[in-house]
Amino acid sequence: LHVKLHSTVAGLREQLNKNKGEMRKAPASPLLVKFQEGLERILSDTVDMKDKRAALLQLRSADSGVERLIAPYKTWEAAHRSYKLATDSGILLEETASSLDTRLSKMEKAFQAKKNSHEKRLGALRILARVSASKPNKDALQREEESFNKLSQKWSKQHAKMRSALDAVKKKDTNFVFAFMRAVHDATVNDDLHASAVA
Repeated sequence: LHVKLHSTVAGLREQLNKNKGEMRKAPASPLLVKFQEGLERILSDTVDMKDKRAALLQLRSADSGVERLIAPYKTWEAAHRSYKLATDSGILLEETASSLDTRLSKMEKAFQAKKNSHEKRLGALRILARVSASKPNKDALQREEESFNKLSQKWSKQHAKMRSALDAVKKKDTNFVFAFMRAVHDATVNDDLHASAVA
């Protein structure tokens, strides 16, 4: 089970990084990254657990969660996509979304702290530039403004992407859930192929 889940993680990582990270631009990518991190945490927590029974239970739970998530997609593919895919993503996607929501809240607080710190520095630099309009003071002020503008733009894009992913889960957006299921399914299939190639 450990090897199987590790393969799924590797498959997700490969998908997120192939085609120059094209998948990272997809709407489902924040959730896929969080899902991958969740599986990595389970693998890390269970690898050195002294209670092997508890470790096995955690691994089985994660594996059955992945299987439940991709089962409708597998059945649909086996039927040559001859019917409309039902995208009831189940509890695993909701747990991943909840974890992403918690992370987003922490990131919002961290960004607010950076913004407050920047505003204090900017205020001090403006006073310094007014008192002594030397080139180093003006340059420091300009650097501070440019640095924070870059940070704000990056944060704004990241925040919008994560918020959009969370909204799509809440609305049970069919295209979004389909993309998520397909990516996880493809990660497991790719690694089944890797495993059979090695065997």
